[in-house]
Parts: sequence; C-alpha cells; structure tokens
Amino acid sequence: MSKLRRIVRSRLLIYLALLYVVFCWALNTVLVKQVVELIDPLAFTFMRFLIMTPLAFGLVYASGERLHVERRDWPMLLLCGACGYGAYQYFWIIGLAHTTAFASALLGAFAPIFTLSIVALAGLERVRSGRWLGTVIALAGIAIYEGVFAGAARFQLGDTLTLIGALVFAGYNVVSARLLKRYSPLTLLAITMAIGAVMIAPGGIVALSHTHVDRLGLYVWSRFIFATLFPILLTYPVWSWGIARIGAGRVSLFSFLTPVLAGALSVPILHTKFTPYQVLGAVVCLGGMTLANILGRVSFTDWWAQRTLPFER
Repeated sequence: MSKLRRIVRSRLLIYLALLYVVFCWALNTVLVKQVVELIDPLAFTFMRFLIMTPLAFGLVYASGERLHVERRDWPMLLLCGACGYGAYQYFWIIGLAHTTAFASALLGAFAPIFTLSIVALAGLERVRSGRWLGTVIALAGIAIYEGVFAGAARFQLGDTLTLIGALVFAGYNVVSARLLKRYSPLTLLAITMAIGAVMIAPGGIVALSHTHVDRLGLYVWSRFIFATLFPILLTYPVWSWGIARIGAGRVSLFSFLTPVLAGALSVPILHTKFTPYQVLGAVVCLGGMTLANILGRVSFTDWWAQRTLPFER
C-alpha cells in the first residue's frame, strides 16, 4: 500500500508541476498582450532576450556543463535558432499584438500538428490516420472559431502570423530532436537562444531606439520580469523533467490546456468576451488536437484491412 501511495504522490507531483508550466505559459500570453498595447512588440522582445540569453548561459555553467559546438552542427543550430527564437518571435509577438490572447494560444497550439505534417512529408516518421483525423477536426474547429460557418469570418492578420509562427516552431521541433542526441536540453537552449537574439537584434534595436524605457512604469516592468523569467527559463526544465518521467505523449496533452487557461485568464484580466460560435470552435479544435495525440498509434487503414482480410481469403 505504501508503494502505491508513493507512486500516486509521485504522479501527483508531476501533474502539478506540468500544470504550473502551462499556467505560466497561458498567463504569459495574457500579460504580454497587455504590454504590447503600451510598448513596441519588437522592443519588448529584444529587451527580454538581452536578459534571457546571459541567464541561459549562466544556468549552463551553474549545472557544470561545458559548451562545445561541433562544426558540422552549425547549419542545424542556425536553423534551430531561427525556428525556435529568431524568426518565430517576430511572428509570435507581432501576431499577438494583432489578435486576442486566446486566439494566439489556440493557434500556437497547432505547432505539434504542423510537426507531424513535416515529419510525414519528409518521410522521417509514419503518421497514422488517427492523427490525421484529429488534425482535420482541429482545423474544422478553427474554421468555426473564425466564424466561417456563422457568416462572420474575420481571420485577422494576427491569426495568420500566429499560424505561420506555429509552422516555423514546428521546424524547431524537428531539427532540435536531432540535435538533442548530441547536446543537452540546457546547452541547446542557450546556444539557440543566443542565435535567436542576434536575429531579433536588427528589428529590436530600431524599435528600442524609439522607446522611452525610462518612462515605463511598474505596470510594464512587472510583466517584463515575468515574461523574462517564467515562460522559458523557469518552465522548460520542468517540462523536460516531466517528459523524462512520464513520456512525451502524456506530457504533450497538458499543452492543450494552455489556450483553455489563456482564455479563462483573458476574461478577468483583458475583459475579453467570446461569442457562442467561438466557444464551440475552441472546444472542437481542442478536442481534435487531443484526439490527434490519443489516436497517434491508431491506423484505420490497418484496422480495416484486418477486418476485411478474412473475407478476401
């Protein structure tokens, strides 16, 4: 009985830790949405990376790891830095400035589905029909959310940029999977974040030069501190720990809670209002993404072949 209790307590701790992560991600989206209405999005992002990048390297050295980059890995590291931070941040932050926090979190959650599409088209992995079914349902949910079936289609610029950002980040998922065979998650984080910071610098420096940093009050700085410390530095290690304990499949299910929490938090913080078709679309979309994960090993083609084979004989 004591062994069972230890297992239950261990799982409960893991689940609470993962809930902490997705809550931080959801809250970050809402708080950053508040800030980008008061400060240039690129200036805000560049300021974050000016602090996050040295902190990431500090964590590497504090953990006792040594930084060593093999020459053959530079092309993939550059691509990884662009997809994970450099190019991705342009799409995400500008997209967020032109859409709602909930839509940003919902559309951003498409990154795993785009990842599946990339590995399937590249022949890196067989994606079974169960995942494609969930993907189709999720896409239908997006159409419902955007008002296509309610005669109120209003796909915003921010929605388009966020979807492109999710597609770009899917590239990071694919490339980083190969690099993680030779680099630790913390080392890869620091290297690719530095590459991303260099890519963000051109637009960030220009935007920052037109920003009166000395006039930013506690309202902005408090959100800046949260956005700098929590979304990556204080959550990615916890997320990786969860994957190591219970597997990537189970952990990825928690990521679908991010748009749910972002939507819930945006009501009291941003005073967001949702129409009935938006709520329905969000439910259908999240349901589709969950099915795509749960039915990842299900192939309806194989199942049908097994059912029809005896009759063919």
